Amino acid sequence: MRLGLTIRTLDGASRELTVVDGHFRPAGEHVDLEVDSGGWWAVPGLADCHAHLGGGAGDDNTDPDEVLERTKANAWAQLEGGVFLVADKGHSTDVTLRVLAEPPTTRPELQMAGRMLANPGGYFTGFAIEVDEHELVDAVRGSTGGGATWVKLVGDWPRKGIGAVTNFTEAAMHQAVDVAHAADCRVAIHAAAPETSTLAVAAGIDSIEHGLFITADDLAALGARGGAWVPTIAAMEGVRDMLGAASSGGKLFAEGLDNVRELLASAPGLGVSVLAGSDIEVAHGDIATEALRLGDYGLPAEAVVHATTSAAYEYLAASHSFEPGGHADVLFFDADPRDDLEVLARPALGLRHGEVVVGSV
Repeated sequence: MRLGLTIRTLDGASRELTVVDGHFRPAGEHVDLEVDSGGWWAVPGLADCHAHLGGGAGDDNTDPDEVLERTKANAWAQLEGGVFLVADKGHSTDVTLRVLAEPPTTRPELQMAGRMLANPGGYFTGFAIEVDEHELVDAVRGSTGGGATWVKLVGDWPRKGIGAVTNFTEAAMHQAVDVAHAADCRVAIHAAAPETSTLAVAAGIDSIEHGLFITADDLAALGARGGAWVPTIAAMEGVRDMLGAASSGGKLFAEGLDNVRELLASAPGLGVSVLAGSDIEVAHGDIATEALRLGDYGLPAEAVVHATTSAAYEYLAASHSFEPGGHADVLFFDADPRDDLEVLARPALGLRHGEVVVGSV
């Protein structure tokens, strides 16, 4: 079906386009249906920059066929929620990467890590590839194939009787970054312990996941080189609540979340790409829940909307312009989400490569 659309972007610009064979074409061609979208607000799609399409950490079902089917189902759930761009930060198997071969109208645009990397005892048992520091470079090199564009390090993990322990030294992280970058991959790191974010930023890691104890100096250094911070606030609150307020772990996460609240609003001004991520706490396609948490922690509404849309597309170098010849990806809202962040959970219509995946026409 050839659709006629009026696209009004968040900067107030408006243009008319025709959707033909999954692409935008100039207005004026024959259309089968003119969509009354001129009063809506348009973005290229929402973005989830810390997802686990394979099901999430702790999932012990590694049957390849079931993992792939679950990954495909979760990818479709993202589309149904208006999430057209996903950075998948790894799983317990590389099987999840096979979703990249699925048609683009059945999944978001994807940038993915394969199996996560940790050190012995440094994550859920059997979930990550466990390597000593002298093995890390080879493990990173082996993680850069199969369509992966990210390498995911588990930077710390609690040890019984000791508490949260950083898994790798700064020098080892730095070597990992060099190897990954040589293979045109970026590196993300789970960073929840007090020292991990600082070591990771100094090592040149691209994206700090959680970053509970990131410092103002870390943010300045990260922003100076165009790095990203994905706080995954809802997920971190979930861990805090699961551990319990009176436990040592619960107190640590509460302290870290207080630190996030103190620093979050300043990060974009330092050049940091603050991005929204669901992790395993938020349902696939419901990135609006994390957007609300970003707002509750002090990020202004306009910056929250930017974090869940354009900032992610820019950081991940994903196409996000409405130009003739480009793929017809567009998500409409019937109100300005900057006035009410809850609007992000209620897209009016969404097209992925010209196919209607949200709402109806």
